[in-house]
Amino acid sequence: MNRRICITLIAAMSLWGAAPSQADIGVTDNCQDDIKDLQDKINDNKDDYTSESRRKAKTQLAAARTNRMNPAKCRGNILDARKELQEGKRDKKKH
Repeated sequence: MNRRICITLIAAMSLWGAAPSQADIGVTDNCQDDIKDLQDKINDNKDDYTSESRRKAKTQLAAARTNRMNPAKCRGNILDARKELQEGKRDKKKH
């Protein structure tokens, strides 16, 4: 009887500990959506940014993909990628 109670308690504790992990996955899914959106923006607007800034931004996006289980690092990588693009933005002056 005691064995059955211990197993039940262990199973309940395991399920209770899994709940925060599932919440984190939801947060990282949003991060992954942001990665895809920024990647699409880079690909669709290549002429708006220097090749070096696109390369640096893509490096940051690759790091964000690897940090998908850590939302804070993922967001930091996305912010760094956006910063790289902003710094490498080309002027669109018409001649």
